[in-house]
Amino acid sequence: MVELAAGPLNAPALDKTLVICVGVAVAVLGFVVLRRYPKLAVVAWILSICFVPIWLGFGIGFNGNYYIPPATAAALLVVVALLPTPRFRLSWLDGLMTLVVVCAACSLFTGNAGIAFSSVILVVTYFLAGYAVGRIAPLRVDPLWVHGAIAVCFTGVALLTIVEGLTHFNPFVLIKANNSLYAAWGSIQSRGGVPRAEGAFGHSIALGASLALAIPITLASPFRLWMRIGMSFLMLLATVFTYSRIGMICAVLGVLLSVLFMRDAISRRARIAIVAIVAIAGAVLFPAIITVFDDAGAEATDSANYRGDLLSLFGTMNPIGVATSAEKNSAGVLYFGNFHSIDSQLILTGLTNGLIVLAAVVVALLLGILLVLRGKATAATIALVAQIPALATVALITQYSIFVWFVVGLAATTQLAPHALRAGVLDSPRRLPEPSPAAERS
Repeated sequence: MVELAAGPLNAPALDKTLVICVGVAVAVLGFVVLRRYPKLAVVAWILSICFVPIWLGFGIGFNGNYYIPPATAAALLVVVALLPTPRFRLSWLDGLMTLVVVCAACSLFTGNAGIAFSSVILVVTYFLAGYAVGRIAPLRVDPLWVHGAIAVCFTGVALLTIVEGLTHFNPFVLIKANNSLYAAWGSIQSRGGVPRAEGAFGHSIALGASLALAIPITLASPFRLWMRIGMSFLMLLATVFTYSRIGMICAVLGVLLSVLFMRDAISRRARIAIVAIVAIAGAVLFPAIITVFDDAGAEATDSANYRGDLLSLFGTMNPIGVATSAEKNSAGVLYFGNFHSIDSQLILTGLTNGLIVLAAVVVALLLGILLVLRGKATAATIALVAQIPALATVALITQYSIFVWFVVGLAATTQLAPHALRAGVLDSPRRLPEPSPAAERS
């Protein structure tokens, strides 16, 4: 699914000027405060991901045609406030990000310039914005502290999701905006007649996948083990209320990879306890979950078959730039062949950026798998590897897109940093002590 620009409200010129002046004043004040308190800057950005709907951004340009999501605006402010960063070293993931940006720019000269330009805007405002924060934040703030901030904020997301799942009330959709993004994401989906939790993420899949992405990072956070397990369990439980198969699968996969490869962060007894908790919760919740999917009838099956049909688009991809199958109808809606919604980020990457970028992304994911299997992956890398099923079957939508690239940047920095977590371990006095093996045996 491709997100295009959303125009601003048709407000009078005086009102627009006033809004701009207030916005500039707030930005300047925010810059002064966040530059002085880098931890506050990191928390403010994570909160913009977790609790600010994507449709509350603003348009820029002569006609407001270029839409800036709230998390992107916050990212720009945070990155400027955190610069310069000490001890910066280049990562091979920086090369990947550079390749994505360069190929997106080159696509402007390969035909379909209008569609290619939309792709460039998307790369800059979603991918590059998130990556820059993830790359820079751990250089100014202890990576463990960043992990802890993600754990706390997404625990809040999980609690709200559980409440929404039980009450079927979502306060975020009541915050309306007169733009196309609210029209696209400001309504609640249902499956089998049951409303699906969406939180501030605009879509149940985006919410479920984002919660799953946060679980390995939470298990590597600096809190006591029982708190990490409790937070992660809430996130895992919250994915159930999204009724998103891929969200639940990625959440369970994130837990299993963490248990297997974060051995220094999670004791043997704790690993057994986590597996037991997940198994018991799965056994208890499975009947309710399967009932909803049975009531949905062919809905879930048709969705899976649709994703399989997308493979026919591979033959239309170009080495660089937009696929030959891309076209816009009279209403400005983008299609690839007969498909409007491209429910696979890997396929969508090939269709919008070209086969070279797609190949580079696949190689990066394979290297991530290798790091995990060798026990040299940080929590962010483990979280990304656990997202591979989602990347194959879900497009990066709403702030989930920005959050994924933030974690890519976080992985790039923590894999390089001299005190980075290796499978959840950081040589830092800030980690709260865990029971020693001797104490565990007693």
